[in-house]
Amino acid sequence: MATIWFLPLLFLSCLLLAALRLKKRRQHQRKPPSPPGFPIIGNLHQLGELPHQSLWSLSKKYGPVMLLKFGSIPTVVVSSSETAKQALKIHDLNCCSRPSLAGPRALSYNYLDIVFSPFNDYWKELRRICVQELFSPKQVHLIQPIREEEVKKLMNSFSESAAQKTPVNLSEKLASLTVGVICKAAFGVSFQGTVLNSDNFDKLIHDAFLFLGSFSASDYFPNVGWIIDWLTGLQGQRERSVRGLDAFYEQMFDLHKQGNKEGVEDFVDLLLKLEKEETVLGYGKLTRNHIKAVLMNVLLGGIGTSAITMTWAMTELMRNPRVMKKVQSEIRNQIGGKSMICLDDIDQLHYLKMVINETWRLHPPAPLLVPREVMSEFEINGYTIPAKTRLYVNVWAIGRDPDTWKDPEEFLPERFVNSNIDAKGQNFELLPFGSGRRMCPAMYMGTTMVEFGLANLLYHFDWKLPEGMVVEDIDMEESPGLNASKKNELVLVPMNCPSLSIKSSEMATILFLSLLFLSCILLAAFKHKKRQQHQRKPPSPPGFPIIGNLHQLGELPHQSLWRLSKKYGHVMLLKFGSIPTVVVSSSETAKQVLKIHDLHCCSRPSLAGPRALSYNYLDIAFSPFDDYWKELRRICVQELFSVKRVQSFQPIKEDEVKKLIDSVSESASQGTPVNLSEKFTSLTVRVTCKATFGVNFQGTVLNSDRFEKLIHDTYLFLGSFSASDYFPNGGWIIDWLTGLHGQRERSVRALDAFYEQMFDLHKQGNKEGVEDFVDLLLRLEKEETVIGYGKLTRNHIKAILMNVLIGGIGTSAITMTWAMTELMRNPRVMKKVQSEIRNQIGKKSMITLDDIDQLHYLKMVINETWRLHPPSPFLIPRQVMSEFELNDYVIPVKTRLYVNVWAIGRDPDTWKDPEEFLPERFVNSSIDAKGQHFELLPFGSGRRMCPAMYMGTTMVEFGLANMLYHFDWKIPVGMVAEDIDLEESPGLNASKKNELVLVPLKYLDH
Repeated sequence: MATIWFLPLLFLSCLLLAALRLKKRRQHQRKPPSPPGFPIIGNLHQLGELPHQSLWSLSKKYGPVMLLKFGSIPTVVVSSSETAKQALKIHDLNCCSRPSLAGPRALSYNYLDIVFSPFNDYWKELRRICVQELFSPKQVHLIQPIREEEVKKLMNSFSESAAQKTPVNLSEKLASLTVGVICKAAFGVSFQGTVLNSDNFDKLIHDAFLFLGSFSASDYFPNVGWIIDWLTGLQGQRERSVRGLDAFYEQMFDLHKQGNKEGVEDFVDLLLKLEKEETVLGYGKLTRNHIKAVLMNVLLGGIGTSAITMTWAMTELMRNPRVMKKVQSEIRNQIGGKSMICLDDIDQLHYLKMVINETWRLHPPAPLLVPREVMSEFEINGYTIPAKTRLYVNVWAIGRDPDTWKDPEEFLPERFVNSNIDAKGQNFELLPFGSGRRMCPAMYMGTTMVEFGLANLLYHFDWKLPEGMVVEDIDMEESPGLNASKKNELVLVPMNCPSLSIKSSEMATILFLSLLFLSCILLAAFKHKKRQQHQRKPPSPPGFPIIGNLHQLGELPHQSLWRLSKKYGHVMLLKFGSIPTVVVSSSETAKQVLKIHDLHCCSRPSLAGPRALSYNYLDIAFSPFDDYWKELRRICVQELFSVKRVQSFQPIKEDEVKKLIDSVSESASQGTPVNLSEKFTSLTVRVTCKATFGVNFQGTVLNSDRFEKLIHDTYLFLGSFSASDYFPNGGWIIDWLTGLHGQRERSVRALDAFYEQMFDLHKQGNKEGVEDFVDLLLRLEKEETVIGYGKLTRNHIKAILMNVLIGGIGTSAITMTWAMTELMRNPRVMKKVQSEIRNQIGKKSMITLDDIDQLHYLKMVINETWRLHPPSPFLIPRQVMSEFELNDYVIPVKTRLYVNVWAIGRDPDTWKDPEEFLPERFVNSSIDAKGQHFELLPFGSGRRMCPAMYMGTTMVEFGLANMLYHFDWKIPVGMVAEDIDLEESPGLNASKKNELVLVPLKYLDH
């Protein structure tokens, strides 16, 4: 009987003891500090565009070990060398697996690769093969001839640019170098004769990087996130990318099967040999899918990282001339007069290695490494890290930790003198390749590429900035995405090193030099003659004598030229009267014009209307490219349109938007329609006038219709056909006969009188509010500010004010009108953007500028509006200052150049369903309107980009947000959505031809 009672009591005691111990253990578990988050999304909203920087900022408050919740995923971020050491060394075995991530899973054929595979026997065997076979020092040395060949090609390319003193895009060149080396080493082929010969390969790699760096809901909401990925199109993009890469791998296998390749045994050779030998990995044999997964690691890991490091190194060296001089002296003294650096030379270049280490410290290519997953619970700094936690090591933050590095933001390679710190994974202050079991197995290969490439760049050439740039112009912005690459490409001018020339010619005789000089002259003459014979001009539509292609411009030139580009291509040469004109109509050609060859074509042509309005080109928009323009742009960027000044005008915007809301509310209460086109124009006129002149309409010329007529007449003659612009010698006669000349003079006189009235008003002190543009410019005049070759005068001020008026009043109103037009035609989008705004704002009476930052879908709506309806469909025309090539076509000096941004926004090669209004296309897209993405250019790009971009953007966002927040909108009685047309008005800007009239309904939920 006792035994019967004893056993249940024993069992119950064990249960109680276990429960007690579990409870006690949970009570004593310490969680790392956590920033407060939101329900469901947790801390996702705090990631920002550059997560490593956002998490670094958070770590300053919450410490080097933080616990965050990204969706449903508990995530720990470590941000110091000491905590990194605990994670990657002491507890490496506890957390050396990988989390399940949708993008890597697809690319790696369900984790058959080395980087993203979970920690298991398969991974251990695969790593052994990678370390001993693919990335061994022996294999890296075997492919040295490939590196030397590709670097030699690059040096020859730079030599040509140095001879012609033309800038080179180093970011692109270095990316091309690493692509060349990786493809030869991995596949044994060059670009010729394969899919690599086209843009397909670049697009393939770009797309893979893009979706790997994009926000994937599946990674944070494993159960339902796939629905979001499917809705945003990310899943489809992922599948297309994987199919494209798979087809590429198969082509490489076929190439090797045919024996149609060159050189030493490459990675594919080696892996196919292992497949043939039926090598066992884990629980099965090596298959084609295993090989493809490994090749994906080679491609994505090898192509980006080395080029990124070399680009950042050159960026830092250009910003630090002392370091540049020192590293070049070391290389040149060590190498002597050799024509090419060899691998053995690199070992002696100690300061170069310090420069590279310092670059990795400040700019690690993978700033958060690849995330780990905790397999078994452990502790860091006394905090419990449970199993299944995702773990990030913020090596970018570690490189900027003031507890580890003195003056962490300074680029000081000397900090590595007499230091045992290196990048091999044993020193946790510097971890570009990671550490522990999951350390990058290709470290030696990557390091060799960076050292060899950089050493040759610095040995063979000196480097200077393009004309018009100073060291301060080199920015350090990072691009969002998988790797922390430089956002704006690095463009420099190479110069042949004089000291090398002397050393190479020390034994040359006078006779040899004379013969060489004579040969060069003969060769140059021959090349010039041959070049003239073989110059390729862009395709041209047939034209008529005298007028050329003027008859093909039509009422809406941007649409006419878009249609022509479908037949004649993205680069067209036309003759408008006597003026040779090139029109570019794709994002790629726009990039070449506005970025790569920006310095060749950043001047302005002579145009009669702008000349008259700008007091002979004293303004910022139409002035030719010279020292005066550079100084004036500096004033505009730093003074007139700075973020600080634009924000100081926010009370003006709020005041005028409130008046607009009150006016529309009256119409809503009466159920009467409002002319939104007029309302938006009136809003921008009032805001611009208050910000510029410090006055409202009362008590000035603005009190009548005269001001609106003044602006209207100015727009009219600027958008009219002026014969002088196409026939410079005799066109003025036609303008005089048609009355355009007289209209122009009357307009200029009226504007001049208006400016004078504003000056008098300021002189009397009869104005209100903060310092306006006229205050600022008059102050600069009083201080006798020098611009170019003279002092600032009243005519300079008037010319600048003309830009503010003409540029500021029309464009913002046009964008808001088109946005409302598209929203009325697309009720789904209207509902979605209003829901976002109202959920975010709550019950406020007025939206503030801070609220706007949270309205992501609204920003997408505005971007989509700019894509389809850029206010300036052609931008302002440019004039070519020095000959350059565009898609292999020669663009001569004095050519007029138009960028058809309206056509770019409808390019089916760039945009899927280009005629559809789909703001969702910007979800997980890095494309914005800031001039670095050439698919979307409402403000232009390059040196001539609109300096008032921030002012214009805030006006559109603020005005539109308030209209959508305070009111619902319906079409007037008798109309349906299909009745809202999309016709454009002829003229300077692509405004809506028929005004937008809608009925407002007061939103009652606030």
